[in-house]
Amino acid sequence: MVITLSLISLVLALVMVLVVAWHLIGIYLALRNGRRHLAKLAGGLAQIRTDTAPLNGKIATINEGLSALAPPLMSANGNLAAIVAIARRGEEGTIDVL
Repeated sequence: MVITLSLISLVLALVMVLVVAWHLIGIYLALRNGRRHLAKLAGGLAQIRTDTAPLNGKIATINEGLSALAPPLMSANGNLAAIVAIARRGEEGTIDVL
């Protein structure tokens, strides 16, 4: 009886060790793949830093140009809103819009 219980305990302990080992191997593989992806990401970020370095001195000029574009774009937006309003009135039957 004691020998049987000892063998069952030994088999169960071995199964638990194998399950833990299987999961540890999975964790190791996931971490290794993560390291590989992080290395690629770091390389890409370094390349972005290199590619955008010439923009540092031109940001103020770019910002001024974009600020100058805002009023004409807002005016165009107002014109488009007026066109949409006319088109919606046309859907109600007052005018026929293509």
